[in-house]
Amino acid sequence: MKRTKLFHNLQPLLYGCITGIICGAAIALFLVCARVVASFAMSVYSLERTALAVVCTLILVLLCCLFTAVLQILVPSAKGSGIPLSEACARGMLKVKWLRSAAALIAGSILAFLSGMPLGSEGPSIGVGGMIGDGVGRIAKKPIQFRRYLITGGSSAGLAVAFNAPLTGVAFALEETHRRFSPSILLAAFSAVVPAVMTAQLLFWGFSFNAYLHGLGVRYGMAALPFLAQKAYTSIAVMFTVCGVGAASGIICALLAFAFNRSIFVLSKMFSKINNAALRLLPAFLLTAVCGLCLYTVVGSGEATFEHVSVNTAVGMLILLIALRFGMTVTASGSGATGGLFLPMIAIGGITGTLIAKVAILMGMSECYAPNVIMLTISAFFGATARAPISATIMCVELTASFSNLLPCAVAVAIATAVAALLRTEPLYEHMMEDLYSRTVVDGEEITISGIIPPTSFICGMRIRDVLWPHNSLVTELNRAGTDIVPDGETVLLEGDKITIRAEKVNTHEFTVQMQDYITHNLN
Repeated sequence: MKRTKLFHNLQPLLYGCITGIICGAAIALFLVCARVVASFAMSVYSLERTALAVVCTLILVLLCCLFTAVLQILVPSAKGSGIPLSEACARGMLKVKWLRSAAALIAGSILAFLSGMPLGSEGPSIGVGGMIGDGVGRIAKKPIQFRRYLITGGSSAGLAVAFNAPLTGVAFALEETHRRFSPSILLAAFSAVVPAVMTAQLLFWGFSFNAYLHGLGVRYGMAALPFLAQKAYTSIAVMFTVCGVGAASGIICALLAFAFNRSIFVLSKMFSKINNAALRLLPAFLLTAVCGLCLYTVVGSGEATFEHVSVNTAVGMLILLIALRFGMTVTASGSGATGGLFLPMIAIGGITGTLIAKVAILMGMSECYAPNVIMLTISAFFGATARAPISATIMCVELTASFSNLLPCAVAVAIATAVAALLRTEPLYEHMMEDLYSRTVVDGEEITISGIIPPTSFICGMRIRDVLWPHNSLVTELNRAGTDIVPDGETVLLEGDKITIRAEKVNTHEFTVQMQDYITHNLN
């Protein structure tokens, strides 16, 4: 009996590790393929501008657009970034076919990278990781509640591998995927992230062409952005000076984030009115082609563009790059093209940070602190856009493998998030998830279920707030040994408790089946 109970308690850790290992291997290979394809696209756009080269490039882009449209018609879950999809599945809002969705996200991303689309691989990595977690749970014949933890762990593993940032992956699960802290969610994230990062690093290290991988931009080891090595501050006065720059950067990033999110939301609403998938995607692909043919350095996820600018770059060129990257990214995302926004946001934030650092240097700041200003601007822009300040601050540390800039970064992120809240900037991925949910789920019914918690229920001994309840449900009543208790988040659920749960806008049959894993119930 004790062994059975021990195995029951260790199941989340065991299956989380399995999910992490599979995610680490699959996403590492996906990242390598993505880099190869992106490198090929960059070489195509950098060709001499002959009539034949222009025509061939346009044909390639149009074919990518057509294939992407067909893919999204066959698998609607391949539309957009994989982050809203994985979040909706982790919260129990959506159910999709995991293998088909994972394959479609990978294929759609490769097509986007091949055309030079300004989207990244980290969004699809998160989506694929979540789908792998769902697949592990389905193969093991686990209930939906258990699979939601595996989806959470797989999503965290996807981000951690894509950026080589395990703590950012864990923080993202708490702050973005579920937007609440729970020991169970923390365990799900950690149990998948650690083996995923280790597996990916072993694969990268084990390849005999490490130099080739590094040339493609596949980072392994400590820092994911080694060209932004952070400078230690020589005095408190210097640190407070950079904090002041960070404060100004936070305000600028909040305004930029408001415009960025609002543009995506408006364009997404406009493009959604176009029923033909090819016509809906065409403007984004054509804009990418035109911008790439005029200035080839702006194509791709933006990491290459950002890596090759510096404080010595002309102000006009920096403003032009920001405008082009901004316009291309919001158009691509609004059209529903497959690909992530993490790297594009890093590129926009990084180029903006370069411009801010250039101004700060002209006002007396030492040039050696330019990478510090750039990194805190990246974090501030991401924090304001996703409204995830903790993840943004941790990201600053992990992407540079340095704590030197932690305080100025925290100041910039805090101000950016606060100003974004004052501007009522909707969190980017939260809005996308709600939009995805509203487009794929019809209005359901209201239902109330009462039942007894059996000894076999996994919620025995858990606090109400730590349980991943079905979507749109709420514990309204609790009776223990004949005594009514007002349930709140801190109430610990025990064997024999009679609880009442009310749900809105749900499928009655599906909700009833789900609740069988929580309680022995009767439908009211």
